[in-house]
Amino acid sequence: MDQLQGRVAIVTGAAQGIGAEYARGLAEAGAAVTVADVQAGPGEEVAARLRKDGHQAQFVRTDVTDLASVEEMAARTAEAFGGIDILVNNAMIYAGLPFESIEEMPVERFDRVWAVGVKGTWLTTRAVLPYLRERGGGSVINQGSTAAYHNSPNRLHYNVTKQAIHGMTKTLAKELGKDQVRVNCIAPGAIDTEATLTGVPEEVLSRAVAGQALQRQLHTQDLVGTLLFLAGPASGAVTGQTIIADGGVTFVG
Repeated sequence: MDQLQGRVAIVTGAAQGIGAEYARGLAEAGAAVTVADVQAGPGEEVAARLRKDGHQAQFVRTDVTDLASVEEMAARTAEAFGGIDILVNNAMIYAGLPFESIEEMPVERFDRVWAVGVKGTWLTTRAVLPYLRERGGGSVINQGSTAAYHNSPNRLHYNVTKQAIHGMTKTLAKELGKDQVRVNCIAPGAIDTEATLTGVPEEVLSRAVAGQALQRQLHTQDLVGTLLFLAGPASGAVTGQTIIADGGVTFVG
């Protein structure tokens, strides 16, 4: 697993769940990894485990909604590892996010979900872009969701944020192609993260698995292959795409 040897990657929201799995997958493929998250304790633990296993990794506390914070994180990554080649925009408000109607949903909660998911993806990409250009190009991978297609009720904040990220992926791919920066998106389905298992009703999860072509629970590790494909040279002609990884529930096109 050395397809990313010599590459440098950043994963936002990497202190837990899918983000932590992404950080490990990139590290095991040979990349030096910055674990970027607002949660200092868990983020430090993820980076420490990677270093213990012989990988290059650091934690940088990062608020993706703050331009100065993401600019500092990008600069510290380039300083520590010599540049940046891969950005994974994974940060999102999800754990503990309630199901609630539009009348019940506090304005502050909608604003926070939107700020982390959409504004955070924009600001982090903006901060990292100069370093990708210095390397002659790179790969930006946004974390979408099949929620953008299913539009389940009582999840307006989450659904529209993911829809915006899918749209941003296409726009950025068009804009940054001249810099040889590829921008793609992964849209997972029902993955068995702790946040999903504790925050989504069991009957909802059961229906999700029952609706899959692959009749089994999906795990965070199931997404790593798609991530590595988009991060590495094998996807050199792929940009502006959203790859759906939901076990065969959503079929687009």
